[in-house]
Amino acid sequence: MVAGCGGSDSSPTIKSVEFKELSLPSTDAEITAMRVSPALVVTYSDGSVKEYPLYYQEVAKSGDNIGGSIFGQILDMNGNPFAVLAYSKDSISFNPDTNSILKAGDKYYLITHFEEPSGMLYQTEIDPATLKAKSTKPINFSSVLGTIINCAGHRTPYGTHLGGEEDYNLNSIYADKSSPYYVDCEIGSDGYYTGNNKDGKGDYFCQYVGSVQRYLGDKNINKDNGYLGDKFNLYNYGYIVEVNIKPDGSSEVAKHYVTGKYTPEMALMMPDNKTLYMTDDGDYKGFYKLVLNQPQTSFNKNWCGTLYAVKLTQKDKANGGVFDISWIKLGEGCDSEIKTIIDKKTVLSDIFQLGDPKSCNTSAGFKLIKEDGLDECIKLRTGSDRSSKFASDDEVKKAAAFLEPRKYAAYLGATVEFDKGEGMTYDPDNRKIYLAISSIRNGMTDTSGDIQLDANACGGVYALDLDANYNAASMKGLVLGKPLKAGEQYADKYACSPDGISNPDNLRYIGRDILIIGEDTSRHLNNMVWAYNLKTGKLTRIATLPTGAESTGMFEVANINGNFVIAFNAQHPFVDKMYNASGQVVNQTYLDANKDKRKGIVGFLRGIPAGIFFDR
Repeated sequence: MVAGCGGSDSSPTIKSVEFKELSLPSTDAEITAMRVSPALVVTYSDGSVKEYPLYYQEVAKSGDNIGGSIFGQILDMNGNPFAVLAYSKDSISFNPDTNSILKAGDKYYLITHFEEPSGMLYQTEIDPATLKAKSTKPINFSSVLGTIINCAGHRTPYGTHLGGEEDYNLNSIYADKSSPYYVDCEIGSDGYYTGNNKDGKGDYFCQYVGSVQRYLGDKNINKDNGYLGDKFNLYNYGYIVEVNIKPDGSSEVAKHYVTGKYTPEMALMMPDNKTLYMTDDGDYKGFYKLVLNQPQTSFNKNWCGTLYAVKLTQKDKANGGVFDISWIKLGEGCDSEIKTIIDKKTVLSDIFQLGDPKSCNTSAGFKLIKEDGLDECIKLRTGSDRSSKFASDDEVKKAAAFLEPRKYAAYLGATVEFDKGEGMTYDPDNRKIYLAISSIRNGMTDTSGDIQLDANACGGVYALDLDANYNAASMKGLVLGKPLKAGEQYADKYACSPDGISNPDNLRYIGRDILIIGEDTSRHLNNMVWAYNLKTGKLTRIATLPTGAESTGMFEVANINGNFVIAFNAQHPFVDKMYNASGQVVNQTYLDANKDKRKGIVGFLRGIPAGIFFDR
């Protein structure tokens, strides 16, 4: 046996990587532009240093005609454009959200969410040589009766796309006439819901119903019976959807009811292809884990698994808090089983008896819970109280677990106190999940329950430790924003320090101990993107977006024919008002002057060589 022959590879290895800091925008041109770090600096083991210039390549804007299709146009189930009743308020959405880059055959496709009621996903073919858009088309969701508020997403380990239906306002508590929070929506002379309540005032629940109604063309929605229609049923929305692109470029979709209905920002699938984590956006929300019965290796329309809700035990409140994690089982089921329950035209009061939260009779078995910012008095309808729609108590519990998982989680004592759980990403180097909490307030600061923290309007990013089975066992604050007070440096233009994060949203671990953090904030003059070094704790500003825009796109990382890209978007530029520490609007002049530039921007950060970061 001969060893050591032929010498060894003496090529220098990468010692460290660092983005050059991007300055704060100061001129009108900088405040209204998409700007990125000038360079990535790579230091090698032999002491040499190389700089790679960076730039942002725009791929598409809302309303672009790409190969005969209009990028971001909202269409009904028959392919006709229509104006939604919320957000963009016309048939062209300026709200591009998450991206996934999928390869099918020898072609590359960019899957882009549009965050509208009803929602749309677009499939854009990318030229592998130029990385420009060749063609685009909407993905057909008519087989699952459409989709809604498509927010964040994630590419699965086996190459499909998962996206969240963040249906903030289709909470069943507004639809059931036995609920104290019932909303009576106005119907127009044409048979469509107008988006107003019966008093003629705009209401998001009514806008959501009206927009999905227009997608479906369903005029027979009965507001006296849970807003059930011929096609419309609010229990059809609020899940994780999956998209698969076939080698011929066609797509197929699934709606995974087993993930549970709430306000899912996104689902993150672990490398075992069976454990998923789901965030729940808004006030007094939960955090969920789904363990599938079998690992998934390809697109499958019928997932089966067990859904859990988190239970936190707080150990410390410093720096965003330290928590132990346990999990409360909600239920077991399959997509097909849950869809059968939905198709029975189940309503909330079939699952729970609803009482008056102001005088909740807990001695009679009712429980007073808080979810979605509402006090609710509920009692599971089992035994002699069971609805005729259910054949057994087990079926009632299955309906509660998957159609009302947040209510049922609170009912069972899980932690339903999170405020705006947003993006997540997995770090295989340190075996952690990173979770963005946009703002630490409300249920996290109300001095009761499982989470009792000091308020931080700027939010923070948390690290969750995973065991060998990808089970999250603990959670602690990683990096927090810093609120400003009037008179402090920067407070005239910012409510949160521009030297740190504000209302974190999109996250992506790209390797080399670098976590990318994007903002969805009204407390910075411009939303920013950051590179956070997990070893050194250094936070580096690497992008600023046009004022009024949110950073979206989930920083999808991919190698397209040897070209490394980090995808991210500017959602609704020149729309959001930004505030300083005194609560004054600081960008109104720019919003007024750029009303014709409100088109969402989708593009790639380019210039980084392949092989430095993860390039799946």
